[in-house]
Amino acid sequence: MILQRLMVISVLFWAMVGSNLPTRAQNSDCDGLPESRLADGGMALVVGSNSPFIPGAYLKPDPAIQAPVLRYLPMGTVLTVSGEFTCTFEGGRWWQGQLGDLKGWIAESVGVDYVLEPFTGEVPTPLPSTILPLLRCIQPNVSPLPTAIPEGETVSGGTFRAIFAGADGSLSYSDNFGPPRIVAQFNPPPLSVDLAPDGTAALVTTYNGIYWVELLTGQMALMADATTFALEQDAYPRRVTWIPGTNIAGVEIEDIRDDEYSYPIFSLPLDGLTQPFRVDRGNQPRDGVRRNTQRTSVVLLSANDMVKYPATETDEPPALLEFVPKLGIGDIRAMLPPAISWATDGKGFYTYIPYAEETPPNDPIAGRLWFVPLIGQPQNMGVPPEISADDYVIPSPDGKMLLVGVGSRWRIQNPASGQVIQTLPPVQYLFNWTPDSKGIVYTTPDTRVAYLGINGDSRSDFVPPAADNLYEIQWLADGTVLYAVRGRDEQLSFSVQPPGKAPIFMGLVSTVTAFSAAYLPTAPGLGKVPKACQ
Repeated sequence: MILQRLMVISVLFWAMVGSNLPTRAQNSDCDGLPESRLADGGMALVVGSNSPFIPGAYLKPDPAIQAPVLRYLPMGTVLTVSGEFTCTFEGGRWWQGQLGDLKGWIAESVGVDYVLEPFTGEVPTPLPSTILPLLRCIQPNVSPLPTAIPEGETVSGGTFRAIFAGADGSLSYSDNFGPPRIVAQFNPPPLSVDLAPDGTAALVTTYNGIYWVELLTGQMALMADATTFALEQDAYPRRVTWIPGTNIAGVEIEDIRDDEYSYPIFSLPLDGLTQPFRVDRGNQPRDGVRRNTQRTSVVLLSANDMVKYPATETDEPPALLEFVPKLGIGDIRAMLPPAISWATDGKGFYTYIPYAEETPPNDPIAGRLWFVPLIGQPQNMGVPPEISADDYVIPSPDGKMLLVGVGSRWRIQNPASGQVIQTLPPVQYLFNWTPDSKGIVYTTPDTRVAYLGINGDSRSDFVPPAADNLYEIQWLADGTVLYAVRGRDEQLSFSVQPPGKAPIFMGLVSTVTAFSAAYLPTAPGLGKVPKACQ
């Protein structure tokens, strides 16, 4: 009897103790995961990535794959972990982590690979851009819209301002081609930047969100992150465009979940008067936000139409032109959206709509060259002859010539007669028509930049000399050239060439979308940085 009582007491004791054991001893979801090397209250160093697509570790509001990402923490980040870890059925061991005032959950390992390891020593100070709190509520700003260049005008003699982001995460600006000045630092480095219409501020995109930076002071505000757009992991802001005539930023998202790409577009109000809203119409191609050279108008290109960019959440502009989409084999990256060539005055564009497999017989849109004004009806310019179903067609900015081809073989062709005016040599990468509609910029198979004019010329003032390994080229309304080349060290160099002058090296950039420039009517002063609601 005494022995039985002792056995009962023993069972009750271990039942009580077992109920208070740490969760790590009870959670079968931890089975098969690497042994934890962290401890409550200890420091952890980010040494790996949660994803093969995005560098860094995920800090999340909840320990779950489907939870949005508060921050992508780059390698080398040190944070504090606390509490007891929890393992999930998805195969992760999560700790509560804190970096500055940021708090969330972070996975110690992914599969058999560690993302975090114990850290001892002096803790590095995190960048302000990394720990900056999100402005979940923006103090309403009813001040006048930023002053841009008047429509139809080209500023000469005004202030030239260029901004660019380096691979080291620096954001710099240069006035009138002078020495650049670093005003902010980001990690991860920016994916894109865009200059405000009045030149006072920059919009900066990183994996962590959209930042507003006042250029003269370096003050910044985090305008949006993954939670703003309800993005799950492996979806992040890719590119931002300031929409002319508004206090709105057009934000393109790159969503690569399950290796299926999509590019939704959100409007982000910068004045706090309304909430972010989605504007794309589904099946959005990459780079669907197209702004003219004058920076006065924006067109939204979807899979099957072109519209003026919506100014408000309730704005539903009618289609400028609707068409049957031509799709390649694969995901959305294989979509072949029609080329848009803005007219010189920026008040419309030329486009050719190709035939698609689903195009119905006697379709009144496909196979035709169009001039699409921003105000008024599209103008049918006829069916250009000698164009096959496989050809891609890029009209010149004046609509008088067509660039026709596919892959490495291209030709300049008369749209009325079909006559081939020039045949390009084998092309490695095709850029575009020069703004004067007189020729094509491309690179040869040996990576040299080349130009072929309608009249056979091999030189143009719109093509910088010695720009081998050209990766991007843009033109401002006055003919100023902005371009990036990749050096032998694999880094991208950003340079500017004013009309009639030699190129000026600005600095290294992180991506081909990490620079922006404009001529401004007056010298830009201080911008008004958005503030949190009181």
